[in-house]
Amino acid sequence: MRSLLIWIFLVPVVTNAQDAPSEEKKLEWNGNLDAKYTVFHMAQSSALYRLQFFNFPPSSAYLSQYRIEPYLNADYQARDVGFHLKTHATYFSDDNAAFDLFEAYGSFSPSVSSVIQAGKRVFTWGKGYAFNPVGFVNPVKDPENPELAQAGLLSASFEYVKSFSSPQLQTLSLLLVVIPPTPDFLNRYGEAENTAFAVKASALLWDTDIDVMGFYSKDDQQRIGFDISRNLRENVEVHAEMSYNQSAFRYSIVNGNLSGVRQDQVSYLIGFRYLHESNSTLIAEYYHNGPGLNRGEYEAYLSFLTNAVNSGNGTIVQQALGVQNHFRGNTLMRDYVYTKLIVPEPFDLLYFTPSFYSIYNINDGSFLISASLGYKPATNVEFILWPTVLVGTRTSEFGGRIVHERIEAWMRVFF
Repeated sequence: MRSLLIWIFLVPVVTNAQDAPSEEKKLEWNGNLDAKYTVFHMAQSSALYRLQFFNFPPSSAYLSQYRIEPYLNADYQARDVGFHLKTHATYFSDDNAAFDLFEAYGSFSPSVSSVIQAGKRVFTWGKGYAFNPVGFVNPVKDPENPELAQAGLLSASFEYVKSFSSPQLQTLSLLLVVIPPTPDFLNRYGEAENTAFAVKASALLWDTDIDVMGFYSKDDQQRIGFDISRNLRENVEVHAEMSYNQSAFRYSIVNGNLSGVRQDQVSYLIGFRYLHESNSTLIAEYYHNGPGLNRGEYEAYLSFLTNAVNSGNGTIVQQALGVQNHFRGNTLMRDYVYTKLIVPEPFDLLYFTPSFYSIYNINDGSFLISASLGYKPATNVEFILWPTVLVGTRTSEFGGRIVHERIEAWMRVFF
């Protein structure tokens, strides 16, 4: 299927190039290879650890992991036709490797103001850095590494952009996205009526970026939202997002059993970005997760997992792992504060850029604190040391995770 998609998108590009040999063409290749070594201090007493390692013999509290991740990107542009490809692979061993097609889509611009795209593409809706409650078509962002490249969405889209000379309204755009249903039959066919649709209208109004978006899916959910961003000063930017999710499923553990109910949910974010004259950047955001668990609900969830492990019954453990699939993600509770400080070349230390960030769970007082220490001695080489510590009680979100601490060492080579 992947080969067919790539062939479909390459045919119009090649045909167009043959029909118009005199037009300018541009092909660019780039990528990087990440070699990552990580040491984990495992939280062996946590319910999450005991559940995941139930069928494994006892081990040391310190585990390590080594992997390599090659990224390969290609962009071909011939005036009004383009092809875009982003791939990623993860290699642990010869017996454990995976290939991911992050993006593969074709684009055609019938006019200067419009573009049609089809294939697999990453969308970046929302103004937030660590969280995006209006990211209806985005890949799920990891707040611990918001800039991590991720897989896009199979879709077709049409975008129209109009510029104005008015000092009040500078630009206006409309983006329509059609999302095919997930294949349910033979992993190839889906119910046509389950096709989803998303729309985003954007405007640069009085030097303020404003987006209004909506999402519709017959079997999933209906959402509406908006975001806004504005520079109060040259070095101070503020942003906000809000989404309303109509009649969406919300899961919790009630009396030792999984309970799912449909509720209207509101999520929102407010934040700012400050650039100091030293070129240091401070980012801070508050995020309210509408479908998140309150403290009592989270403790009931952990108690459910603990009881499953304590039963010593493999069948019950497997059932608990199935229930855990409804509680995936790095923000299971309701209220978080994210802060990040980036300090390029402090104390005149050339090529060294440390950054420090934390995620604080307001509901239970647990938090995560981390530092990414990057050193780039050459244009195409970067070394990163990335320690992370999780703090909290055993029944808190960060304190009850599968690890207490971890430290990562990266070597990244670009080409």
